[in-house]
Amino acid sequence: MFWTKKFYFNIIVVKYLMKTFTEAITSCSDIEIFVEKNSIKDSSRLLIQLFSGTTDTATIREFQAFFKSKFPQATLIGSTSDGVINNTNIYPQDKSTIVFSSFETTELVSILIKNSDSNRDNFQLGKTVASTLISENTKLLITFTDGIYTNGEEYIKGIESINNNIIIAGGMAGDNGRLEKTFIFDKNDITSNGVLGVALNSKTLQVTTDYSFDWLPIGKKLQITKAVKNRVYEIDGIPAVNLYAKYLGEELSESLPQIGIEFPLILNRDGVSIGRAVILRHDDGSLTFSGNIAEGEIVRFGVGNVEMIIKYGNYYLDNILQRSQYQPEAFFIYSCMARRRFIGSHIEKEIQPFSNIAPTAGFFTYGEFYHADSKNQLLNETMTVLALSESSVETYFDKKNEVVDNKSFDTNPLHAISHLANYVSNELEDLNNTLESRIEESTEYIYKQAYLEKLTQLPNRSKLLKELPSHFGKMLFLLNIDNFTLVNDFYGHSVGDLVLKNIASVLNEYAREEEATVFKLPSDEYAFILEKTYTTKELEDVIEKLLLSIKNTSINVNEYIINVDVTMGAAMITKDESGLINADMTLKLAKSSNKNYLIFDESLMLVKHYETNLKMASKLRNAIQTDNIIPYFQPIYCTKTGAIKKYEALVRLRDDDGTMLSPFTFLEIAQKIKLYPEITKIMIEKTFSFFKKNGFSFTINLSFEDILNRDTRDFIFKKIEEYGIAKQLTFEILETQQMEDEVLVQEFIKTVYKYGADIAIDDFGSGFANFIHMTKMKAEYIKIDGSLIKNIDTDKNSLLVVETIIIFAQKLNMKTVAEFVHSKEIFDIVCGLNIDYAQGYYLSEPLPLEQVR
Repeated sequence: MFWTKKFYFNIIVVKYLMKTFTEAITSCSDIEIFVEKNSIKDSSRLLIQLFSGTTDTATIREFQAFFKSKFPQATLIGSTSDGVINNTNIYPQDKSTIVFSSFETTELVSILIKNSDSNRDNFQLGKTVASTLISENTKLLITFTDGIYTNGEEYIKGIESINNNIIIAGGMAGDNGRLEKTFIFDKNDITSNGVLGVALNSKTLQVTTDYSFDWLPIGKKLQITKAVKNRVYEIDGIPAVNLYAKYLGEELSESLPQIGIEFPLILNRDGVSIGRAVILRHDDGSLTFSGNIAEGEIVRFGVGNVEMIIKYGNYYLDNILQRSQYQPEAFFIYSCMARRRFIGSHIEKEIQPFSNIAPTAGFFTYGEFYHADSKNQLLNETMTVLALSESSVETYFDKKNEVVDNKSFDTNPLHAISHLANYVSNELEDLNNTLESRIEESTEYIYKQAYLEKLTQLPNRSKLLKELPSHFGKMLFLLNIDNFTLVNDFYGHSVGDLVLKNIASVLNEYAREEEATVFKLPSDEYAFILEKTYTTKELEDVIEKLLLSIKNTSINVNEYIINVDVTMGAAMITKDESGLINADMTLKLAKSSNKNYLIFDESLMLVKHYETNLKMASKLRNAIQTDNIIPYFQPIYCTKTGAIKKYEALVRLRDDDGTMLSPFTFLEIAQKIKLYPEITKIMIEKTFSFFKKNGFSFTINLSFEDILNRDTRDFIFKKIEEYGIAKQLTFEILETQQMEDEVLVQEFIKTVYKYGADIAIDDFGSGFANFIHMTKMKAEYIKIDGSLIKNIDTDKNSLLVVETIIIFAQKLNMKTVAEFVHSKEIFDIVCGLNIDYAQGYYLSEPLPLEQVR
């Protein structure tokens, strides 16, 4: 049961100047009948709002043509929706609402801007709209934007930069919850990416606004840890999508962005609770929200409080009437889609009080624009109300006639759950407040938790970052234990912890001798800052002394004695905060070049190396977008007949100048930036398509990374079925990679053979695997690695290994292929060893597809 106030008003009205007519329609004929019935005349002071229940552009264009013909002087603004409002009736999809507002003293000026450039500055869009429309007599700006592409908050900020006193209202278009494509339109144009506005210019127009939120924060406080404007990458240090999966469940998170509308993030700005709803989900795990959320802001999940929404429906009307000097002649409601979906048909009870006073219309949006106290805001989960009047007659309220009525309200389980969530959340918040007050009394405890690493009790990474700015010009060392994972794997993690503590002790002793500060970083890494200043030679002596101390440290574990080595990188701490980056790059270079330590200087060209990687990453992304990942094909010859047995597909990247880049220049980077699966798919699509047409046999390379990627596996088998090329196909699996999931790989190989394709072991003789391991792959072919073949004429050890591989292959009935046949001498030896097939530049370079015969 809910207590609902009823208000009785003594209203003296001489004349309504502004007249508003609203109707639910499905076609132009409905509008024509309504216009004739109400004698609506065309005028430059006639504002027509069309809230479309459909996103069908053909239907919308019919509406546009009708108004352009029948109302050439009037102003039309329109938006697609997630449901429309016609007085007390709500229509989710099947109908649209048409609103005619005829003004006596108000002039109208409108603009629609298509945003053809997806990177266009939304702030500038707001400035353009405001500069074009707002004048000295502007009382109100009603504006609509698309609901997907426009950053509503940046757009509103642009308007505010021109005039922060102008009242704004409106919202972001919807598409019935699909979050695929929304539209805004006037009589002439329609766009799925743009903004639309109309200025109402008048000296007498009375404008009053209000809003209701009634969405309460629940659960723990979360921090935005990585975000750019309205795109959030990480919350509490984990991908945004994963956070939704954690709290809402995997299944519901798969429904993002739709489910994100109903479970927004709540943040507090200047004492006002604001909701932010998800409107886009990205492949990288980030989410785009309808408005900005800054890094560092604290958010909580929100859930609607149905009790408040229904109970206080009349409260917001009362608030508007108390602040309105004159009787409202029309109400326009721009309300969030989540409210309609959350409380269902009961949303009409929230809107009914307004329609009892004056004509009421509006639509359910993907974001609501609101103005109060010289501040513009983008809201979510709200109902915003706009009251307009041109009347000069005051409204009087008789408080003696206020009564209370008892009305029943039918709830559903979702409402009960939301009530429970709100109640429990409030209890938890009270508990959190108590705990926080206790923690504040123990500053020392907080410090230890924040700045000390538990195992070694050394200052941690957070403390290092805090200390760096006060140590400009000092030397920073990063130290990493070599092959520490082997210690954990062989002896166990308890022994690994013992090693970490022993190294910490050595470093602490060193720090006392050399006036240094030691820090324990994550995993098996340490840092220390030298307080003294040294010459390069003195610095090298200090480093070598420390390395020797660590090397001579014996760690006793039961009957075992463990000794470890470390690698170090050093760099000076600089004001631009690059010292830590330089030390880290130097450490990585020392490890990759098998040096005990390196000291950073410009001659190492580390920055240049990283710049090169960044440029290649950009080229790679561009090549994928512009279809410049190209397959080349190198023939594989039969050594007995000299005929081409099949072709190996090899990936190339076509640069902007037409140069074909080798995979050695970009594949490693592709793996680091997670584009490797995309390249595999492109190669499969293009190669399968090409060989389907000519019937030649061919091979294509796969890594274990491809096989372990479920999406890539599914794609491979789908394309085998689509192109029907299994009998022509051999997959070359790289032997140089560690097999991480033997069962899954075996299942993949079985499926390949089931389709009728073959398996070859690529680069055999150069990688991790041994002979026993490779027998499990049950391949048809073994490709002998080129590093063995290329020196077979001069290196007896290479020859011996190759002969062993051939015997091994023959025992298993596998065919052999020699790679890197680069000269006649090599080819003759290959033929003499009875290797079945050969490929290499001596026989043929990789060919573009047009040269394959």
